[in-house]
Amino acid sequence: MPMWPSLPFSAQPDAQPAGVTGGVSLILFGATTYQAALCLIHTHFFRVNTTTVALAEFLVYLACLVVLIRRVRVEFVIVAALITAYLLLLSIFRGELELKGFRDVMIPILFYWLGRQIADMEYADRILRRLIWVVLAFGFLELFFLDWYSYLFNIFSYYLNQGTITVASNFVSGSALNLNGMRPEGIGRTIFPGLLGSHRVSSIFLEPVSLGNFAVIVAAWGLAKTREQWQSGLFFLVTALIMITLSDSRYGIGTVSLMLLLRAIPVRKLNVVVSLLPLFCIAALVLIGLFYHGQYADNILGRLYVSGRALLGFTVPMLLGVEGSSISFYDMGYPYILTRLSLLLVIFLWFAIWMMKMQDARGERFRVYIALYITLILCVSGTSFFALKTAGILWFLVGSGVRARDEQTTTAERPAVAGWAYVA
Repeated sequence: MPMWPSLPFSAQPDAQPAGVTGGVSLILFGATTYQAALCLIHTHFFRVNTTTVALAEFLVYLACLVVLIRRVRVEFVIVAALITAYLLLLSIFRGELELKGFRDVMIPILFYWLGRQIADMEYADRILRRLIWVVLAFGFLELFFLDWYSYLFNIFSYYLNQGTITVASNFVSGSALNLNGMRPEGIGRTIFPGLLGSHRVSSIFLEPVSLGNFAVIVAAWGLAKTREQWQSGLFFLVTALIMITLSDSRYGIGTVSLMLLLRAIPVRKLNVVVSLLPLFCIAALVLIGLFYHGQYADNILGRLYVSGRALLGFTVPMLLGVEGSSISFYDMGYPYILTRLSLLLVIFLWFAIWMMKMQDARGERFRVYIALYITLILCVSGTSFFALKTAGILWFLVGSGVRARDEQTTTAERPAVAGWAYVA
């Protein structure tokens, strides 16, 4: 779960000029909407293949570097170099270069440091609001004017041309939506099935899963706000619930419900429990794999079962990331991340989350919610957590909430989180 600690030589970032924040806004909008833009181009101008998608992502990463290089921070260089060296070492032991792992790590590094460079939660608040309005506008266009939406975005053809789906897999004849854009018969919609039917809205994300994930991030941002900011927090929570309803996100229902329950608990009491949550999740997956007498199905229990069975088959080389990186762990987040990044790197990155110093209680609560988001999504999804269209804004928000070193704060005055001291 990629995240990076504030190192001892952090310095308070200076206020950024308007040109920098404008460039960051373009990057964030580009990272969130690039798939929709490519789908639009594919539908009306020329065919878009995987190479074109990779090039578009590369341009987003390059834009991040252009912004960061203006005030390059030694922590950024050191962390990026160490992680790259470790992944290259894994590649040597594997006998092949696994680029997906590098890409999955690159997104948190770049967007976290973008947030650190801006270091303005109010700016992050504004940019997230604007993204929400864009998402809702296209979401309601899809809901009420599906023919127009399908005319703009032939999503099925877009993914078909990239080889991720086949013609035979489209169980709704003539549909231009993604495969999961409709709930198949026998499963049905969870939220308002009589009113909304089997259609699941995707908006600019092209697939309802990502819209649901974005909604959880939005809800976390709103619920992290203080009581004095309840009106602003209510906006984010209500819009998140609307997006969860549109996308019929079962994951979103469960996670946001849990976040609402945790909101009544003081944030410092949550840190220890949530920091240990991955251990409980993995243990639960293994127990389900051992004792559940069933099989894989497109429901929560079916996904938990198949993840548990995969973990039971792990060997020491797989845990160390030396083997298994070529296996396709569909809907199995923990097996995927362990084989791509290795147990050692995953543990380090998870510790790093809790070593960050946040600006205030709002930032601390947002960290707890995002840690909850990570641990739960890896139980039921394989790679959606690493999708640039949601991961970019997620790690930017996290970086925006991190407080740089305060030279006036003594070690004795610094609180501890989850049993580990904050890094100065």
